[in-house]
Amino acid sequence: MSWIFKEEVIAVITVILIVATILATIQIINNEIVIKPFSVLGLLNKDAKIGDYPREVVAGTPIQLNVYVENHEGKTMYYKILIKLGNETSIINEITPLNAKPILELRTVLPHNKSVLIPVNITIYQSMTNLRLVFEMWIFNETKQVFTYYNRWNQLWLNVTKPPAETELIQPQLITIDPDTDNKITQAYLAIRRAEDAGGNVTQMIQLLNQAIYYAQNGNNIEADNLINQIFTLEPQITEIGQQIQRIRLYTNIGIITAISIIIIISYIYLRHRIWLHWAKFHKSWKIIWIADTNTKLNPIAKSIKDLLKNNKQKAITIENILLSLSKGYKTHEIAKTLYTMTRTNMIKLIDPTPPTTFIKYFSSRYNAGFITATILLILAIISVYTSQISIFITFIRYMLGSLIMFFLPGYALVEALYPKEEDLSPLERLAFSIGLSLALVPLVGLILNYTPWGIKLDPILISLTILTLTFLAFSTYRKYVYLKLKTMATYA
Repeated sequence: MSWIFKEEVIAVITVILIVATILATIQIINNEIVIKPFSVLGLLNKDAKIGDYPREVVAGTPIQLNVYVENHEGKTMYYKILIKLGNETSIINEITPLNAKPILELRTVLPHNKSVLIPVNITIYQSMTNLRLVFEMWIFNETKQVFTYYNRWNQLWLNVTKPPAETELIQPQLITIDPDTDNKITQAYLAIRRAEDAGGNVTQMIQLLNQAIYYAQNGNNIEADNLINQIFTLEPQITEIGQQIQRIRLYTNIGIITAISIIIIISYIYLRHRIWLHWAKFHKSWKIIWIADTNTKLNPIAKSIKDLLKNNKQKAITIENILLSLSKGYKTHEIAKTLYTMTRTNMIKLIDPTPPTTFIKYFSSRYNAGFITATILLILAIISVYTSQISIFITFIRYMLGSLIMFFLPGYALVEALYPKEEDLSPLERLAFSIGLSLALVPLVGLILNYTPWGIKLDPILISLTILTLTFLAFSTYRKYVYLKLKTMATYA
C-alpha cells in the first residue's frame, strides 16, 4: 500500500477529500433545500421488481402490482395516484392526463427524501385487446387547494380475455372519500406543512394522516376524524420544538464547519512532513542495498545516503541507521522522503529481515495494511449509516465514508486483486482505476440485486458491496503473499 505515499497521489487524494468535505458540509447545511425538486412514479411487478409484468389476464381476475412513489420535493407531499383504462387511441402525455374516469385511487403523504411501495390489486371486468392500464400522479397544490396533474405517468399494455365460464361481471363503483372528511384531511396536511416549515419533526403527524386516509378510504370516518384531531393538537407543540431545533442546528452547523476547517489545516500541516516519517518507521529495521547507476544525478541527501552505503559495504545498513546518521545535517522528514523516492525510482532496494513465513502471519502483518485499513473503513461506514440520526457529525461521517464505499473501495479491491505487485501499475494509475472500476461495479451490483428476492434496497446493497470488496481484498492478500514468498526465496537464495 506504499504507493499511496507518492506525492502526486497524496495531492489528488487531498483535493478529493477537500471537495468531498465541502460537498458533505453543504449537504448537511442544506439538507432540506432541493435545487431541482422532483417526484418519482414507478410501476413494479407483484414481487416489487422491474420487469416480468402480466400481459394476458382474465376478466374478473385480480392483477397484483406495486406502485412506487418517491419524494424529492424538499417538503412533505400529498400524492394521489389515479388508475385509469384506455386504449391505442387514448391521449396522455406530460401535459394532458388521460380523459377517463379512474377505476382506482391511491393516496399517500410522503416526507422529503422518502419513498413508499403501495401494493395494489386491480380487477378488470371487461374483455379487451390492447388495453392501456394507466397510472397518473397528482399532487395537492397548496396555493389552489386542489389536486393537480404532476406530469408523471406510467402504463401497462394488457390483453383481457373472457373468463372460461359465462358469468356476468359487474364492475363496482369507485370508492371515494366523504367530502367532509376529505376537507379535514386537506386541512390536516396543511397543518403538517406549517409545522414542517417551522422546522418541526412531522414524522408522527404524517403517520397519523396516512392512517386517517386509510380509514377514510374504507368508510370509517369516525376513526379518521379522531386521528385528524390528534394532528391538529400536535401542531403547536411540534412547531415550537422545531423553531428551537432550527436555532440549535444553526449553531451546530457553524461549529461543525469551524471544526472541519481546523482539522483539515492541522492534518495538512502534520501530514505533509509526518507521512514520510510514518513510512520510515514502518520500514525502520529493513536493510538497504544500493543498486543505482553510479552516474545517476543525486541531490545532497541522496548523495549522503549513497556514501553511507558505499562506505559500509560489509555492514547491514537499515533505514533507522540512515535517519540517525544524517539527522544532524538534514531534517528527518526530508531524509525519509528521499529514501522513499529512491526506493520508488529503483536507486536502492529494501529487504525485510523478518518477512512473514506463513499466510496467517502475513494476513496479520503490516504487509496487509491495505486489507486491514479497508476493513476498518467498511465497518465504520456501516456503523455511520445506521447511526447517522444520532448527530449531524455522524451524518457528515456517513457522507464521507459512504462516498468511499461507492466510488473507491470496490474498485481498489479489484485493482489490488488483479495487480498485486506494486510495480505493475503506477500510483496514479491505481488511483484512477480504483475510481473508474468502482463506478462500473456498483451499478452492476444494483442490476444483479434487481433480479434477486432482496431487490435494490439499502441493506442488500450495503451487504453486497461489503462482501464483494472483502472478497477481492482477500484474494489480493493471498496473491501478494505468494508473490512475497517467491521474492523472499529469490533474495535469500
